[in-house]
Amino acid sequence: MDISLKGKAELLSYESIALSPYIDSGGVKTVGGGSTVSDIPDLPNWPWTKVITMEDVIVYFERGLKKYVAALNRAIIRLDIPQHQFDALVSITYNIGIGAMQKSTFLKLVNQNAPAKQIVAAMSKFKYDNGKVVQGLVNRRAKEADLFLNGNYAADGMLIVTGKLT
Repeated sequence: MDISLKGKAELLSYESIALSPYIDSGGVKTVGGGSTVSDIPDLPNWPWTKVITMEDVIVYFERGLKKYVAALNRAIIRLDIPQHQFDALVSITYNIGIGAMQKSTFLKLVNQNAPAKQIVAAMSKFKYDNGKVVQGLVNRRAKEADLFLNGNYAADGMLIVTGKLT
């Protein structure tokens, strides 16, 4: 399977877009649509003043996204997952990383064909960053749960870009 276009917009709406590097809530240097050193190997060497284009954001995002989609496809043994559920699983994997997804209870539950409510309850446990509950992660897990359970794309395939582009 692959993430849908609506799934990509949803994921980017959770990540937001930054045209210059910043440190995320977990202390990781990040740029674009949530791209880190795992997507851009020389990112640690970038000056804080570096500015990328919107085209760069999409290129880095698409390049990085491929490995998360591939890892999820390798990890899921069920073949009957609806698109909206796959999109929600890609979103959480993009956020927590491939290693955490592979070891997660939610993946075990997906592969056991457990009830969807059990799966999202396990997904909701990924709300901590550096040992502290982060409200942004609580909010994101709630949106991913709604997507997984009900097929509701909060962004509805749209991205809102705010700020000054020059």
